[in-house]
Amino acid sequence: MKYPFEMKVAALCLCAVVTVACQSGTQSPVSPSAVLGGTAALNADGSNLKVDAPLAVSPLFEATNISTTPTLAARGSRGKFETAVTLSHRFQVAESDNFANIVASGAGVTDASGVTRWTVDPPLANNKRYVWRVRAENGDAFGPWSNTMAFSTLTAVAAATPTTTPTTPTTTAGPRPADPPPGSRLPLPDFRHVLARFADARDSCPRGIKYVNNPWQDRVIDAFRQLDSRWGYNGKPTKSPGENGGFPVVAAGDEAAYHYGAGPDQGSPNVHLVDMLVAHCGDAPSLTWRVFTGEEPGFWTGAGRF
Repeated sequence: MKYPFEMKVAALCLCAVVTVACQSGTQSPVSPSAVLGGTAALNADGSNLKVDAPLAVSPLFEATNISTTPTLAARGSRGKFETAVTLSHRFQVAESDNFANIVASGAGVTDASGVTRWTVDPPLANNKRYVWRVRAENGDAFGPWSNTMAFSTLTAVAAATPTTTPTTPTTTAGPRPADPPPGSRLPLPDFRHVLARFADARDSCPRGIKYVNNPWQDRVIDAFRQLDSRWGYNGKPTKSPGENGGFPVVAAGDEAAYHYGAGPDQGSPNVHLVDMLVAHCGDAPSLTWRVFTGEEPGFWTGAGRF
């Protein structure tokens, strides 16, 4: 049978397309480890490690009267593709926001909950403002820097003055109730009598930032934990930096979370939630004890402190 010339041309074109497709085949997938590093795969900020940025959390932003050898804490990075890779975290402390003059740098230690800590060495100067940040590293590869935090050290007079009162809350933990039976939860302890000791909440909203732990809240949570170590902060997953003055959300500054279930505390959504202040970040915050368990999502966090 004879075919028109046009049909022969179309058939030849179709064969050519099929041949190219079969020869090219499906591209081999790139292994997760291959995209973890490598100078050829740069992120937008110039880093070449495919990880999330860490979250610097402690000391609080623009905190004052900080030791000249403070312990810095951050939530560590996690790999975007390969979660089994062990990452190290490097801290930097500088005298100015552009990090032109690095005065201290070192690698932190990450605990089981993913919080990385590093104690500054050598000691810093008294009565001086410093900024710090942290990033993940793996060999020659490095990830994006965290948010920048700042603090001011003690004045020379304050550092030389003996005191019996700690300048920061204690993180000593007390007893811990046993895990409940499967399918049940622990009741919420009524700690209104403990909260009543902290009626002065004037330092509960430094710089107007609501969703970060603050000195007042740290004192309250530490007092709770001395009696029951299941107490912590509410990580406030429903809020974003855009609702927090542009700063990363660490925890609701006027709420407490009580882990009522089994397993690790950090990150657990199995929490009772308590609002402890009326008019938080207002002119005259006052104490309250409003239980809102189940009304909105929440999770337990140590806010980088424990």
